[in-house]
Amino acid sequence: MKKLFATSLLFATIIFACGGESETVVTDEVKETSTLGVIMNEWDVKPTPNYKMGKHIPPGDIDVTLTNAGQLEHNMIVLNQSSYDDFAILDDGSADLSNIEVLLEIQTTQPGQSSSGKLTDLPAGTYAFICNIPGHYASGTVGKFIVR
Repeated sequence: MKKLFATSLLFATIIFACGGESETVVTDEVKETSTLGVIMNEWDVKPTPNYKMGKHIPPGDIDVTLTNAGQLEHNMIVLNQSSYDDFAILDDGSADLSNIEVLLEIQTTQPGQSSSGKLTDLPAGTYAFICNIPGHYASGTVGKFIVR
């Protein structure tokens, strides 16, 4: 009888341990998107956050908004490099970006309007951007932002 009881107890323990319901936990990791706002007017550029004020953007996805606060049209070309210096000027007055990796091009934006784009999985680094409307790059419509 003791043997039968011990065997039954062992069998019940195995069934209980193996036969219980398992619970699967599914989590949706929310990936935060940072923002970069750039206000341009005639040859003046104001990025927010401003790296000159010690501000930076965390790596990852970044929503970029160009606001044209000027009287002329503007666009925004984000480059995969930290410098915006020394581009050749083409006959039409725009910068020659033929050998440069462009990460994002925000369309030509009319005065008083805003346009936007998205950078995806941007790693840490310093990134330059320019307005490439003819004459604007040469006049200094350029800026940088820092991702870290």
